[in-house]
Amino acid sequence: MLSTKKIFVNAPAGALTTGRKSTIIQFVMVSNTSRLRDILAERGIKPTFQRLTILGAVLDNRSHPTIRDLHAHLVRTIPTLSKTTLYSTLERFAAEGLVRPLMIDPAEVRYDGAPALHHHFQCTACGRILDIEISCPNSRAGEIHGHRIDEVHGYFKGVCRDCLSTPGRPAGASASHKTQPKKRRKSHG
Repeated sequence: MLSTKKIFVNAPAGALTTGRKSTIIQFVMVSNTSRLRDILAERGIKPTFQRLTILGAVLDNRSHPTIRDLHAHLVRTIPTLSKTTLYSTLERFAAEGLVRPLMIDPAEVRYDGAPALHHHFQCTACGRILDIEISCPNSRAGEIHGHRIDEVHGYFKGVCRDCLSTPGRPAGASASHKTQPKKRRKSHG
């Protein structure tokens, strides 16, 4: 059976349930527990309830969630889950090639449940990060000019088609842009 849970991000903490306009992240839990156990076992990771739940949430999610996003979702199932445990589990999964950390925005790390090489597009208006499939001959080469390629990070920034078609939204306005407070000058005198 397919179940869907929604959480809202970029909204006040009380808005994580329903009703507020915000960016929506959908977690569609379709992972088979047996399949998740096999994935962890193949990599020598003990399949605890927390690890299975965390892995299922990331693999079934295409929104590239942050630790905060995942924690807000998972704490409903695992009330005792700490952000530290979540972070260390995701780091272990990344080391084993199960997930890829994305650092498109230097202020936050997001996690990608599709570890195969692909590119990303970040909307500067709504902040969403989308998977995009484009042909890039160097991304799968394995080596360039005698240099071994271990990782490829390709991303584009612009305004997504949803934001472009939304009336009233400026074509470059960033929903996540925060105005820095002006520093007060000390008066000498």
